[in-house]
Amino acid sequence: MIRIIPIETGKARMKTAQKTGREGRGPLGRKIDIFRDPNWIEPVPILCFLVEHPDGRFLVHTGDTWRNSEPGYLPGWNPFYQQVSIRVAPMEEVGVRLQAMGIDPAKDIDAVILTHFHHDHTGGLDHFPHTRIIAPRENYAVSLGLRGMMMGCLPQRWPIWLAPELVDLEGPAIGPFSRSRPITRDGRITLVPTPGHEGTRFRVGS
Repeated sequence: MIRIIPIETGKARMKTAQKTGREGRGPLGRKIDIFRDPNWIEPVPILCFLVEHPDGRFLVHTGDTWRNSEPGYLPGWNPFYQQVSIRVAPMEEVGVRLQAMGIDPAKDIDAVILTHFHHDHTGGLDHFPHTRIIAPRENYAVSLGLRGMMMGCLPQRWPIWLAPELVDLEGPAIGPFSRSRPITRDGRITLVPTPGHEGTRFRVGS
């Protein structure tokens, strides 16, 4: 029996071009479309997912943090952050959300799975200093330094203790996905590649 529970950690507003890209546009073209777009969508939830599996409790992503509202937390030189609006209250961070569900983030999460390292996926890492962190090696590599910061990652804000367990997607094809990496022993929680998003996604099988 597997149960997936979405957990909201604040809300984000973005341009319509960021939510729905034009067909045939590459990464650069899509960014240009976002800057040109004057239209904003209504706020959408920033989600992470608690997966309850026979192997344990897995948290996919950690949501965002209230600290991004502090002056200087988000790099002002990166125009990306002028094209999105993030609103997270301290009580909306993932650690507080889990505690409200009766789950101790320090003891009751067996592993945190990061499909990639965008700021809205890693903002809650501070709540899990002693938890196993699993992430794809290829996505970690491109999230570091200036390159990562240009892509919407904040490596300069990651906890100093962060040393993720890096895995390679060298498993067999699953459906439309060319590669995979099982996380659980039965392979029902699996990482698969996501073209065009500098990342991977997680798949929960039946």
